[in-house]
Amino acid sequence: MKRTIKTTIKKYKKESIIETTLFGQPLALGDARITYDSLSPLDLRQPVEVLVEDLGEDLLQITCANGDIVDVGWYPAWNEQGRLRVVAVRGQDWEAPVFSAQPEKDPQALLAALRAALASLA
Repeated sequence: MKRTIKTTIKKYKKESIIETTLFGQPLALGDARITYDSLSPLDLRQPVEVLVEDLGEDLLQITCANGDIVDVGWYPAWNEQGRLRVVAVRGQDWEAPVFSAQPEKDPQALLAALRAALASLA
């Protein structure tokens, strides 16, 4: 007599929360990934005139699994009078971001804006 063992495998969907650090602080990305980063090597505590050559429109881009984007840039690029800009874009609609902020050039202010931008896409 042959015995058969029937095994039922249940599939569990695990929520994957990615966390990274930026400026030494944790940043939960959810299902998103950093797809471009020239921001993290910068010391934002330095004066703008020291950093201005590194402050372009493309500093950081975070792309969600569904294609939504959080983007950080300096506008106008390479200009001492510029400002950081954080936007969250849904469906490639860059003309109407779901979130937009101009945080101070301070790591904590930028992290707060990034967290708010990511939350706006959740």
